[in-house]
Amino acid sequence: MTPEEQIDLVKRHYALNASGDYAAAEDLLTDDFVITIPSFLPFAGVYRGKKAFRELIPRVTESLAVVKIKSVATTVGDDHAVEVVEFTFAGDDGVTVQNTEVIRFRGQQICEIRPFYHDPAPWIAAAARLKAARTPGSSTSSSS
Repeated sequence: MTPEEQIDLVKRHYALNASGDYAAAEDLLTDDFVITIPSFLPFAGVYRGKKAFRELIPRVTESLAVVKIKSVATTVGDDHAVEVVEFTFAGDDGVTVQNTEVIRFRGQQICEIRPFYHDPAPWIAAAARLKAARTPGSSTSSSS
């Protein structure tokens, strides 16, 4: 693929997932696609196959209150791309958190995504805040 085709493939994949068109997004993945989420997140694990995002996205939404996802920039080289992604969590007054995702291509498809979280603290805090809000009798503020 040309660099322009790689960028287009990445942008289409993110747009299709964001719109909920998982079937079309799956067509852009290899049969042995893999995405690896680091252990500090509540949805940690290795998700495999074309349906990996169908398994992962509900776990993310159960763990974090993401109100917006924005693609910031994409760069490509050889068989890889790096996508800068910006997330906004509910309860953070519009503060955004970025991560980068290394994307690997095989042929005309995406075969791997490996996210990297520069600062895991906001992700952990967002998951804890949502968990506390869902736990009966819990409070997110302390009393003196």
